[in-house]
Amino acid sequence: MIRIRPNDLAYLALLALAVPTARAQADKLPMSRTVGTVTLELPAGKTTLVGLANVQIVASGTVATVDGAGILLASTPGMLPDVLSSPHALKIVSRANPSGNNAYGHSARITAQAGQIVEAGLASAPNVGDAFVIYQLSTLASVLGAANETGLTAAATSGSADKVYLTESGTLVGYFFRSGVNQWRLVSDPDGADQANTVIAPGSGLMIARVAGIDRSLRLSGEALPARHVASVAAGQNIVNNPFLVPTSLSASDIQSNITGGTGPGVADIVYLEQDGVLTGYYFKNGGPGGTGWRALGDSVTDAGAALLLPAKALLFKEQAGSAGFALPEPFAD
Repeated sequence: MIRIRPNDLAYLALLALAVPTARAQADKLPMSRTVGTVTLELPAGKTTLVGLANVQIVASGTVATVDGAGILLASTPGMLPDVLSSPHALKIVSRANPSGNNAYGHSARITAQAGQIVEAGLASAPNVGDAFVIYQLSTLASVLGAANETGLTAAATSGSADKVYLTESGTLVGYFFRSGVNQWRLVSDPDGADQANTVIAPGSGLMIARVAGIDRSLRLSGEALPARHVASVAAGQNIVNNPFLVPTSLSASDIQSNITGGTGPGVADIVYLEQDGVLTGYYFKNGGPGGTGWRALGDSVTDAGAALLLPAKALLFKEQAGSAGFALPEPFAD
């Protein structure tokens, strides 16, 4: 078990070093909305992985045509709203042709719009007939408040403040709320520009490292994103969103089919789960002494498949082996 103390950035360097059956997943999922509210505790002196399980979905429908980068959408409402004035993402939530291109579960920020035609940097092109949703992306301000309404500990320097980490190309980038100027600033550039409008990338979450103050809570409300979740990851550290509002276990999640396993933690990808401020690392052991299955770091024998992925808790994923990739099937799909 790895205990992370938020005022000790050495753990970032440390991280940089270092079921049996899968549930069948549906390619076509109902487009019903699940609206709810989640409250996450942010205890002082501990680290919390925050998943963005609730979003604002502004449109849904099917892909009508794909012409190069342009994707023509048949949507509800009949005319797409403006999805460029504030950041939005396109997510493909079904696949009409399982044998064709597979963008199922992928999300990407929308970068261009001309009426019903949008462009988004999806890792794979969607198929005609694939279902989609468009949802508004979160920012530091929309999650935590432009004026730090969540009440994280502010300070004139990052060393005395709570830190918020986002993912960028396999690197954890730190932010803090700087007192005096009352703005969100980069840990690496405390005298720089206000970072309140920093966008949390599609498929990502946050890691909040509390150093002091009193216990706080974070209330998130909106609609649950449907379909499997495929995250864009890079070699290194990735805060991966968990968009699902029901718990599942490592063994039932089928994550092992979408990451790289190994005979030991040095040659496998690592999934860190957080509970009560403690991060514990797991890897999928696929051979060698001690059998196969999910294992906690430091214990190559005991099965850890029952470890829970909790609602509204992001995962910290160390991509260090094989081809970069991460997917989390919808836990309640048939």
